[in-house]
Amino acid sequence: LLIFPQILAAKCNLILFFYTFAYIIKKMAVRGTLHTAHSEHAIKEAVISFTVSPQIVNPTKYIDLINEGQPLYGKYHKFEPLKLRELKVETGLDTNTIVSERDAGFKFIAFNEGKACSVIQGLSQPRFGIFTFNTINYKGWKSFKEDSLGAAEGIAKFQDIYTVNAFSLTYIDEFYFDNERDYKPNDLFNLESRNLPKGIEDSDFVDFNFNLKRHQEYDYFENFSIRVFNECSKKTIRITNNLTFEISPILFTEILKSDIEKYLDYIHKQNKNTLKDILNENVVELIKL
Repeated sequence: LLIFPQILAAKCNLILFFYTFAYIIKKMAVRGTLHTAHSEHAIKEAVISFTVSPQIVNPTKYIDLINEGQPLYGKYHKFEPLKLRELKVETGLDTNTIVSERDAGFKFIAFNEGKACSVIQGLSQPRFGIFTFNTINYKGWKSFKEDSLGAAEGIAKFQDIYTVNAFSLTYIDEFYFDNERDYKPNDLFNLESRNLPKGIEDSDFVDFNFNLKRHQEYDYFENFSIRVFNECSKKTIRITNNLTFEISPILFTEILKSDIEKYLDYIHKQNKNTLKDILNENVVELIKL
């Protein structure tokens, strides 16, 4: 089964923004009115994803994983089934009729001080499934990677029928200007970078992305985007980078015993290199790249 990276990235973006939780974000001022999404970095959300076949089987049974003695007990606190509903729209009426409903997946939610901080999701598609491990309380690469792979091991062993066809790492970094009129591209970006769109220095609004296959130490796909937009009178700059390895099918339980950490470390480093290239020196220093 060939999963094209743009499909995987689209699924990840849907997952990220549909299930983004309200979270108190610490902000740190930089050069006047520029702020980052966190006091230590700019990462609003990070995700490790696995595309598997077949589609996810019996998703409601995964609730057992948070029972006492099970791998996610005490780490994740809430289970929610995900449903796919087919609606019939009645012409001229304000109400819709549910024609059918089926299980479409599940999610686990972890809380910290009463607020959602991490999510595991399993989404079933017609020909494949996606398992994602999200955090909106990023504490560092080492802990995020270890926590995600530890949870993935519990998921993989629960039903050891899945083969992995692709895996990816996604970061969403956000920067803010207090007032949309204060936004100056050179306060944030390295305008000499070839990875930036032409004319970004003269644009108040940007919606840019590229999707290409990188041929470096390892071959991987990169789906990278920059959005600059107004949000509640402030200017928001959102940088999203999805880096994907396509692989020969391997059992989910086996890939976690392989060199996957080496490959995740590599694309984590490549994401940092991209940010170092497009951001100016002051911002790079601020977010400790």
